[in-house]
Amino acid sequence: MIQPTTIIYLTGKPGVGKYTIAKELAAKYGFIVCDNQLINNPIFELLQYDGYAKISDFSWEAIGNIRTWIFKFLTKETSNSYVLTNNLYEDEGDRDCYEQVQNMAEARGSIFVPVRLLIDQDEHLRRVVNPNRRDRWKSIDPQDVHDQTPLLSISHPNLFSLIFAKC
Repeated sequence: MIQPTTIIYLTGKPGVGKYTIAKELAAKYGFIVCDNQLINNPIFELLQYDGYAKISDFSWEAIGNIRTWIFKFLTKETSNSYVLTNNLYEDEGDRDCYEQVQNMAEARGSIFVPVRLLIDQDEHLRRVVNPNRRDRWKSIDPQDVHDQTPLLSISHPNLFSLIFAKC
């Protein structure tokens, strides 16, 4: 019997550790990382994103088109397991993005595991302002920590939540 592949979708605010966890899953279990920066960075590179600036709607639209094509590719490339990352807020565009990933996983016959990452505010602030994040065109704005915009509410039988707290 052929084992099904898995799609893990790590969600959380910038700086909570999505990419770090994705790299660990790749190293230990053979997942291929398709993080949001892989999708965003062609546009962020062209903008020379500084980690603070507001991204225009036109830029997000272009990123959405890139994402759609990557998900179409992943729908047909069914031999590997993937870990995806994203920051998803409770709005129509981010809900659509989540549903694209869930539908892609279902279309390829993969097990879908959404993971919500939460973090203690002090630790989050320490991580998000790390200047090394700019190497991958990531936000380094401490306001991301204080942003009270609700994160996407996810209801799925495989939902897993990880909370990183200072001990």
